[in-house]
Amino acid sequence: MHIVGPFGQYPLRETRSLQPPESTLGDYLGMKRATGIERNVIVQPSFFAKDNACTLDSAEQMGEHARAVVVVEPDVDEDTLAAMHARGARGVRLQRVVAGGTSVDEIAEIAAKIQPFGWHVQLFIDSEDIEALIPLLRRLPVPVVFDHMAHVYQGSSMTSPGFRGLHDLLSEGKAWVKLSAWRFSPDDERARALVSINAQRVLWGSDWPHVSYEEDVPDDGQLLNRLAQWAQDPATLHGILVDNPAQLYFQDQQG
Repeated sequence: MHIVGPFGQYPLRETRSLQPPESTLGDYLGMKRATGIERNVIVQPSFFAKDNACTLDSAEQMGEHARAVVVVEPDVDEDTLAAMHARGARGVRLQRVVAGGTSVDEIAEIAAKIQPFGWHVQLFIDSEDIEALIPLLRRLPVPVVFDHMAHVYQGSSMTSPGFRGLHDLLSEGKAWVKLSAWRFSPDDERARALVSINAQRVLWGSDWPHVSYEEDVPDDGQLLNRLAQWAQDPATLHGILVDNPAQLYFQDQQG
């Protein structure tokens, strides 16, 4: 999910791709209480570019129940990463979809920088782009998380070489994938297929506040109900909502 504003304190840095409504930490806490969500991961949105202030401030205010995924330059220094880690950062987002982020082309340099902190790289790309990246992704010293089911364009095929590559990375345990959507309704068939490949490498994201939906903004409670249909059994659902994110984001709280 994302925190967006207040704009007087956190002005937008990039608006070519998206014009989000103000959706503050207070707004999110209301949704969180209504749905019973206890922990969350705040992902740096493209419209704040590389200014992580809103994301990190929000994670810090939420304390031990929140983590953050940030956007950094490849030349980021160790002290900066350590300071972000102390405030809840556990990953770096790279993408090829909208303006305002860090390019996937910088993935090797960034992975080397974040590996000592136990972070991961989060990729906002379509599965059609995965095939060419597979050799590099397998060599990375950090886990790889695919945003939005690796499904950005509605024509993205589950029979393509890219999706087969995603299948292999999930099967091997090298990659994780989030069941959340971007600019279109979630794809039931794709979600169930990803769960069946390796349920221990599947995460869920509400994508609140749904800033890029072209249709009506979804109800978060209904999204959780839909996840239950994808998971199909209580043990798998518990893994996706509790165990898997605990392993990826909250390992320092385990044991």
